[in-house]
Amino acid sequence: MILTRTPFRLSLGGGSTDLPAYYEQHGGFIFAVTLNLYMYIGLNRPPVDQMIRLKYSDSEEVERLMDLKHNLARAALQRTGIVKQIEISSMADVTGGTGLGSSASYLVGLLNGLHALKGENLSRLQLAEEAFEIATEDLGLPDGKQDFYLASFGNFCVLDIAANGTVSLLPAKISRSTQEAFERRTLLFNTAMRRSSTAVLAEQQDDIRAEKPDKIALKHETKRIGKGILSAFEQGDLDTFGRLMDEHWQTKRKMSDRMSNDVFDEVYEKGKRCGALGGKIIGAGGGGFFLVYCQEGSQDAVRRLFTEYKFHEVPYRVEASGTQVMIHRPREMNSI
Repeated sequence: MILTRTPFRLSLGGGSTDLPAYYEQHGGFIFAVTLNLYMYIGLNRPPVDQMIRLKYSDSEEVERLMDLKHNLARAALQRTGIVKQIEISSMADVTGGTGLGSSASYLVGLLNGLHALKGENLSRLQLAEEAFEIATEDLGLPDGKQDFYLASFGNFCVLDIAANGTVSLLPAKISRSTQEAFERRTLLFNTAMRRSSTAVLAEQQDDIRAEKPDKIALKHETKRIGKGILSAFEQGDLDTFGRLMDEHWQTKRKMSDRMSNDVFDEVYEKGKRCGALGGKIIGAGGGGFFLVYCQEGSQDAVRRLFTEYKFHEVPYRVEASGTQVMIHRPREMNSI
């Protein structure tokens, strides 16, 4: 029996410059952080039969791996060579399609557990890259690098992505007092509007590959703002972070008509009148979670406003660790 725990993430700066279509031409930059909101995955190898059982929002029981509908689980099992006699159950603090990187947290957590079942100890870099390869090469998904690296490494992460896809993790020099102020002044709301990131990300990659100058310029601007956000954090100047997040959101909205809607635009503008300095939809856009940065003392007013729009606040803290094996109780088994 194995249980893994893998955090979800907030993208703070540089989002979408981690897409291959962009970084292969211009290099990418990401500044992000993981939260104490988690994906839990339990794995067991029941000795009673050779079936593959998967429990998530649905339930599957198949004899052949190719008949498994869950594409992430099927691809991870295929990669690790575990093709029978396996039971996998997943639970999460956050539902999928909400912009916090749930698919990557699932895949990284599952791979961590599968390798533990086999007695293999992969590095965090190996887990992140294997998950990215499964998503983009095996499944053809239009994903970027950041979600897999954040799920694997955890904490505040700065990713510098070279044109060949090599990721360098740079130190984020953020003081404890700045982290605590960040946790206190930011509010995270679930809009209850779910969406698939695949269509949004595919559209962005297509725009870049088509060499649309306006869309590429928006990515350049996103990278510039992201580096400014990191600098603001390292200097402890979170009000500048808030203003830059507003600038980032205005830039992000221009990337696609799918990014926002009339309700999001309305509540955001009202929020700024209540004391919010900046905010944005987390992830690819179009729904999910809204992150808002408030001037000190304005949190309650912003909280009341977003609650009036039926947005549910989700309390959180920064999670310093990436994916972990929380329970590992080996069973004597025949070879895989």
